Parts: sequence; structure tokens; C-alpha cells
Amino acid sequence: KMADIKPRRPASARPRPAAAAEETNKEPPAPVEDDGIPNDDDETWLFSVKDPMTTAEITKMGFTNVILLNADRWRGAEDYDGDAIALASSTAAADIHYCFGMKGPSLAAIDTSTRSLIEEQLVVAMCGKGDLLIIIQKADRGFGEAGMVVTSRLVDCIETAYNRASEDAVDDLAGVSLVLEGCNLPLLTVSWDDGSTRSLEITAA
Repeated sequence: KMADIKPRRPASARPRPAAAAEETNKEPPAPVEDDGIPNDDDETWLFSVKDPMTTAEITKMGFTNVILLNADRWRGAEDYDGDAIALASSTAAADIHYCFGMKGPSLAAIDTSTRSLIEEQLVVAMCGKGDLLIIIQKADRGFGEAGMVVTSRLVDCIETAYNRASEDAVDDLAGVSLVLEGCNLPLLTVSWDDGSTRSLEITAA
């Protein structure tokens, strides 16, 4: 089942070089599976897994690059009595700036005031990487919990940034898929601080 997770590869992505066995194989090459159709709204890209993924599983799926994020890092202490979502938002913003290798000053938050900038920087971060798998660990809480609120906002930004870049045929855009570890939700509800919401379908792998 885990092998069903594949990169959704846009037309502008660089092709992966053939393996040595493929280069020296005298047999006719097997038919190449569909690598993904750009801008296909029905294409599966957001997955959930119960247990942590292994490098062997990731390699088998065809991914060459991985960005690991951990939602537990964005959650405050159990006895924190401040604004938990604001704390998670600012912590996650700094985290993704580091993990995605974004340029410029660190982001202040993941909210409507920084949403456009995050999406612009994500496009740059998703280029030149072959096939990219983004894994968010500890995405195992329910709707409304601070870590999941910020997780959903980040997923929304990634999806929007990818779709725009694919539509614009941005050169060398990676094939990108996203996995939520520990998540057992069929839908990811995204809620922004301006009151806007949307739901994203999650495929269990």
C-alpha cells in the first residue's frame, strides 16, 4: 500500500537519470508509468501514514529528496496558558524558513499576513530538487489543536504554491507529495485567522 505514494511530477520537472541496470539492460524497456499530470485536480498528493516511514520505503516510492518537519516542535508546553495557535504559528514559521532553506529574514508567522510571501518562497524551495517528499511528523491531533491548525495552513500554502508554479510552468519544479505521519483524518480542515476555511482530502497509505 505504501508504494501507492508517488511524486506528482509537473511537465517542467527534470527527468531522473536512469539507474545503471537500466542503462545496461538489453531487454526492451518496460512501459513507463504515468509520472503525473500537471494541474490535475484529481491527482493524489496528500497522504497519511500510521507509522513513521523508512528510507527504504521512501526510495521505493521514487523520491530523491525529503524535508522532515515535526509538529511537536510547534506545540507549547502542556501548562502553557497563552495563545497556543499564535505560538505554534511563529515557531512553525521559523522552522519552515530553516528546513526549506528560504532566503531573507525569517518569517514571523503562518497567517494571512505572511501567506503570500510563504507561497512565493515555497515555489523557490520546491525547484531544483528532483522529486520531493515533505513529511510532517506528529500530525496526530484533532481539528482545532494548535499544532494541527498550523500544519493545515502550511499544507494549504504548499498546495497553492505548487499549483501556481505548475500552471506557470516554472522551470525545474520538483515532483512534490506530502505525508502526514500519525494522522487518521479523512479530511484536513484548513482554518485561517481571517475566518476562511477549506478542506483537503487525505489518502491513507
